Amino acid sequence: MFKIIILIVFLLFMYMILKNEKKAVKFTILTYFTLLSIVFITGHYYITTNYQLNDAPVEGGFMKLGSWVDIFSHLFIIPTFLALFYKLFQFVRKSIEQRWVRIVLYIFWSLVLLGIYFLSYFFFILTFYGFAP
Repeated sequence: MFKIIILIVFLLFMYMILKNEKKAVKFTILTYFTLLSIVFITGHYYITTNYQLNDAPVEGGFMKLGSWVDIFSHLFIIPTFLALFYKLFQFVRKSIEQRWVRIVLYIFWSLVLLGIYFLSYFFFILTFYGFAP
């Protein structure tokens, strides 16, 4: 249940980021993340029950779950950070007029987003895979 709540909060976060975008862009991105969430949770549930990961784990179950979570972590995180970078790019372009300050801010925000990307990957793995062997 906690995992579903995390995904719902994520979808709300994406909605807030895309609030001022065109309807087609907002609909496309939110549909992508909604369908991705459904496929991810369904596959996660299938692997967990099929390999009995909560009771008596079957050989290879944790490896299969780890691969599943790893693939979907990138499918969630990379588009999210592309959208964040795009929004930051728009903000900096509108608010800063000096070209060299904009370039410095682009580099700064790129490095900040890269650091947050790695933290997000770690958080995603811990949330959906956990401390399994």
